Amino acid sequence: MLATKEDLLNVITSNNLTYHQKLMCLGNSAERLFDPRELLGYTDEEWEYINNQMICDLNEGYAIYRPRYIIPDYEVYINNGCKFLSLPAPTDLDEALDGLLILYTHVPSVTTYPVFIGHLDTLLDRFVTNEDTDYIKIKRFLNHIDKMIPDSFCHANIGPKETLAGRLILKAIIELQNPTPNMSIKYNKETTSREFAELAAKACLLVSKPSFANDEYYKSDLGDYALASCYNALPLAGGAYSLTRLRLGTIAKAVKSADDMVNNLLPKVAKLALSTMDKRHKFLVEKSNYFNVDFLTKEGFIKRENFTSMIAIVGLADAVNFILNLEGLNETFGKSKRGDEIATAILDKLKEVNDAHTGVYVERTNNHYLLHAQVGAGLHDEDKNNTPAHRVKVGQEPMLLEHLKQSAPFHKYFPSGTGDLFAFDQTYTDHLDAVVDIIDGAFALGYRYITTYLKNTDLIRVTGYLVKKSEVEKYRKGEAVLRDTTWYGSQTDDNAQVFDRSLRDEANVKGE
Repeated sequence: MLATKEDLLNVITSNNLTYHQKLMCLGNSAERLFDPRELLGYTDEEWEYINNQMICDLNEGYAIYRPRYIIPDYEVYINNGCKFLSLPAPTDLDEALDGLLILYTHVPSVTTYPVFIGHLDTLLDRFVTNEDTDYIKIKRFLNHIDKMIPDSFCHANIGPKETLAGRLILKAIIELQNPTPNMSIKYNKETTSREFAELAAKACLLVSKPSFANDEYYKSDLGDYALASCYNALPLAGGAYSLTRLRLGTIAKAVKSADDMVNNLLPKVAKLALSTMDKRHKFLVEKSNYFNVDFLTKEGFIKRENFTSMIAIVGLADAVNFILNLEGLNETFGKSKRGDEIATAILDKLKEVNDAHTGVYVERTNNHYLLHAQVGAGLHDEDKNNTPAHRVKVGQEPMLLEHLKQSAPFHKYFPSGTGDLFAFDQTYTDHLDAVVDIIDGAFALGYRYITTYLKNTDLIRVTGYLVKKSEVEKYRKGEAVLRDTTWYGSQTDDNAQVFDRSLRDEANVKGE
């Protein structure tokens, strides 16, 4: 949406934003001072469907001067150093940690902070020589990141192979209990040792990270990839120019039937969204000069040809529930065979429309954009009508096994990321084998990504990112808080009650 001078003044005079948060908000508002019909060539119809909230551009801005998500290959620094920053290739752990911290301050994103900080275990393992002293250094490094990058869209990867550095990282995140960095383990039942998987599962229960990513599944779709931001799977040494989402719950309120949704309004809105993305890409690549100027491109950390973009959905459950009501069925998504049929038809049509569209400057993903299951935001009242991604609405969840079977078929649609979350009780910390069995079972059913956490912890996974509930309460009282993701967590909980997910205490589930 367009910004105004009043928006700028509201940021400047805010009494619950820190200095750096004001800088970020002012920058975003400046990008949105430009009318995209004039700057980017949006049509009046495209602009109409942004303003009626069916298309949401996440307030990215229109005078775009850097990609939304950048996924550097940090091995370039480990092997070659960085000429622009006068950093030689590191020769020990101290130099590696120091150089990475310096690099991170120069990796932008839509949040101004880096959304990917590397495959930390493989980057660091070669330098680990003393478990006791190097643990202290790695723990200090991770704590530094949490305070230097106060944004839990910042994401690290570990795995799939067990390393000493990986074990030290897991030990440190459990002890620190910090929201940042977000973290995923690339998990492969055949490659990841059971002991390492159970240690990761313990960390996931206690501090809501790392989430488990189905490594083989993602590699088959994307080749060399990384998990960034919430759980976005993107090409390594590339990233995503942009992310535009369709509010399916909002779209559904304007239809008369499932057929009207699938064959009329949805494809119309999707085509308009894809067209706006084309225009954004052209401006970013051809006019902003980001890729011509930035040292990350010049030194090989990223390549323009490795970038793509995401066309995303929210509100599948809301759309399905609305259409079930139109059909006179007192059923809800997650517990309805007809609901699953409607959801499948919606996603099949969206995939068909996207597959038929030739994207701009996205050679790496075969000239197509990637479907994404977006976690939600609090940008407009319509977000209250759009549950994150394809997730079942809180309070309407089926039992665990049924939930896994119901949600797994939808993961195949989203090569750039999707995920489901399950809150467990304290007893699971004594049964880590059962947690890994559940993850194995989910992956056998077709899951791409799964995460767990203990419902009674302060550090909680909201959707794809983490917040401390205690910090959310401070924000709700009008106090300034360190992390901008605390705002988003508060908004998403207000909209989707994510702090109140059903507790999972059912019997173990195995992939048999």
